Amino acid sequence: MTNLELIDNYYNNQLSDEAKIVFEKSLQQDPHFASEVAFYVQAKQAAQKEARQRRLAELTALGQQQTLRRTRRVYYGWTAAASIVLVLGISWYLWLGVEPTPSLSIATDEWATEYVSQNLGTLPIAMGDIKQDSLKLGISAYNDSELATAKAIWESLYQKDKNNPELEKLLGIVCLRSGDYDQAISYFHRLGNRTDLVSNWGKFYEAIALLKRKQPLDNIRAQNLLKEIKENKLEGWKEMK
Repeated sequence: MTNLELIDNYYNNQLSDEAKIVFEKSLQQDPHFASEVAFYVQAKQAAQKEARQRRLAELTALGQQQTLRRTRRVYYGWTAAASIVLVLGISWYLWLGVEPTPSLSIATDEWATEYVSQNLGTLPIAMGDIKQDSLKLGISAYNDSELATAKAIWESLYQKDKNNPELEKLLGIVCLRSGDYDQAISYFHRLGNRTDLVSNWGKFYEAIALLKRKQPLDNIRAQNLLKEIKENKLEGWKEMK
């Protein structure tokens, strides 16, 4: 598989989770590969812009043609030319796999920062004796801004129970608050891919972490996640209203 095919499959969600992880690691570690991905994204954006401008030009020309009542010969000549341009434009779209969807205006670092500040500054603690529950001890430490302590407690529990979705969420949140965005994204991504949960905030929190990390293509990945959340009304979709 060529790099172009690999990149195209990534943006069309045709890679396995393992292949996506390899792709993203290559993007971070291989400058040459990162430049190829950047060129691909720029080409897609250029194709979108060109297609919109072409369509506007066609509509404008058609309006002028009707107003000036050009001769039939000129009209047919313009139509033939426009058809050729349209066919070339469609071929360009098919080759690049462009999806002309508008970007989400909320997908910004500022919005992510405000969400974390307003919603993840403290975590609720269930009723009970905190001293008898390590999970709650971690939450208590987190709420006291002792993030390293909270993380250490939850990591110790997670080593013994790696199938616990609550620990994945808590570890992702404390890493997000600590600025360890790579690790936060890793926890949230695993959580978001689970299908055994009634309520799952993994994808939404992963989008927040991507917006905070701000590496190449992170904003695009975050927008795709938020678009999926909004369309399917997953956890977090009401936060985008």
